[in-house]
Amino acid sequence: MNKKILLVFVLFFGLFISFMISCKKDEPSADQVAYDAADGVKGAQIYDHPLNYVLANQTDYPNTYTNFWRCKSCHGWDLRGQSGVLIGKASSATYPVAAAGNLYASARSKSIRELFDAVKKSGGRSHGTYDATHPDYSTILTDAQIWDVVKFIKETSHNVDDFYTTTTSGTYPTGKVTFSNIGKNGDAAAGLVTYNANCASCHGADGKKIDIYCKGLFLGEMFRKDPHEMQHKSIWGMPKDREHLDAGCPAGGGIMPAMPITDQDIRNMMVMGQDVTKFPDK
Repeated sequence: MNKKILLVFVLFFGLFISFMISCKKDEPSADQVAYDAADGVKGAQIYDHPLNYVLANQTDYPNTYTNFWRCKSCHGWDLRGQSGVLIGKASSATYPVAAAGNLYASARSKSIRELFDAVKKSGGRSHGTYDATHPDYSTILTDAQIWDVVKFIKETSHNVDDFYTTTTSGTYPTGKVTFSNIGKNGDAAAGLVTYNANCASCHGADGKKIDIYCKGLFLGEMFRKDPHEMQHKSIWGMPKDREHLDAGCPAGGGIMPAMPITDQDIRNMMVMGQDVTKFPDK
């Protein structure tokens, strides 16, 4: 009888251990928990301008060289680096060399840990150095904010082919880029409804209430010439533009909040913005 009780005990103990091991295996890793908690919209704004997002010290990170810290300056609003909208953007003393790879494509094949380590780049370029190497973002961003960027580039970011057709010619940095079919399958009338509900109060009925960057640039021209930037900012917004505010351009430097709109809303507004009469250049 005692042997039977012992056998039953051993059997149930073995099942219990197996169950606990199985439960442990089912628990998500710390990386997965951090990634799941991350916010891709915040990541989009950090991708735009991490220094302004965290209001970094402007003595260590002067306005003249902030492009060396902006993800979009190396990878482009389309995340395609030299093969996309940056194909004709040469580097200079105040602008970095564009990334050679297609970040949109590579991010979707990398693990979240690989992306986190690549973005953080502990031991990378520090402030005061302006070259083609990757910055050490651990000196600027928290781990949670870096996970936000990982969430953006791996999951939230757009495949811009869904919004317009990009045609490139030549090679970096002297190539050319043109856009066509802007707002693929969009509806101008629906776009105007979305625009009036979400954008007109700041930008005006004709898109001319804000002189963007104080360069005589208005929304209509951006819809037509900069769809790569519009697909990003129109839904995810932008952090405070301290460079232009400091240069005396208050109208073009304010915070733009993320908008409660859909990708189809963006396409609709893109088509709407092709109307040069309703949304003139000047």
